[in-house]
Amino acid sequence: MNTYSWTSAGLDDVNAIVAMAQQHFQTEIDQIFRPEPVTMARNITFAVVNQYYLPGSESISVAKDTTGQLLAYTWAKRGERACWSDDEMIVVRMAHVDLALSARDRVRLVNEMMDIWEAYAYAVAVPVLCSTTMRNDQTAFLRMHSRRGYDVRGSFAYKLVNLTQATPAN
Repeated sequence: MNTYSWTSAGLDDVNAIVAMAQQHFQTEIDQIFRPEPVTMARNITFAVVNQYYLPGSESISVAKDTTGQLLAYTWAKRGERACWSDDEMIVVRMAHVDLALSARDRVRLVNEMMDIWEAYAYAVAVPVLCSTTMRNDQTAFLRMHSRRGYDVRGSFAYKLVNLTQATPAN
């Protein structure tokens, strides 16, 4: 893989994010939901604006290679709660990688996403992370969570982050 870097998403990333979702992941939802790229673009745009004007409310990060090509993105949001608890949690809304990349590169990028989620949890002092998937093939994704200390329950993975640590532990 070419050299790449993670940065906060900007409005100029919205079209590439939507295109990646359509190209690689739309078939995962189109039997259940009616895909609406305009809706996805609107929601990503609002999240990017929230990330800028309401710091800590949402986190959208993009990985791009040296040519500016989008390789992956992740989107997480705080302020969510389970119906049985008032404990705040961060919910991962999206974790997408370019499926044309090698398996090794995809795994590296997802592991880096998990680092981003934990860093976000520390930054906003929210101790519970929740990552879900509705992909047909979710075994490897959820196994990665389990290896990193998540409690996997069905297609949900929860992690209690120890906010008393100085830095996130992988």
